[in-house]
Amino acid sequence: MKRLILGILIITFFTGSLFAQRGKKMEAQKVAFITNYLELTPEEAETFWPVYRQFQKEKRTINRRYKSDQSVKKMTDEELEAQMLSSFQMDQEQLDLKKEYFEKMKKVLPIRKLAMLRDAERKFKTNILDTIKERRQERRRNRMNQNN
Repeated sequence: MKRLILGILIITFFTGSLFAQRGKKMEAQKVAFITNYLELTPEEAETFWPVYRQFQKEKRTINRRYKSDQSVKKMTDEELEAQMLSSFQMDQEQLDLKKEYFEKMKKVLPIRKLAMLRDAERKFKTNILDTIKERRQERRRNRMNQNN
């Protein structure tokens, strides 16, 4: 029994460690992509990234606060209405946060680069999703080739 528990703990530790490493790698790729896309100078990058990271952290906090674990199919009409009204409140909080950080980021980046930020974020996400899609297709092709 002790070995089983120890094995589970070890697997949990290494799995968590792998996810943390993958998250750090992804974050580094995002920083590099956006820095390159916006053509940030070293001085701009030094002042921009701490503000941007704080913005992302606060955005995640809002998302977590409003996250629902219930399935829509299992909710009553009253719960669904409350959930929808809650989502409007979340949207408003995120909009307020975006406005607040727009003012902060305007102080550290030229407006043209700030305007390009949304496009850079969207293109980064698209690149990541395309990469995932390509890897899945490659795995499927490899499995099909192994079966033949």
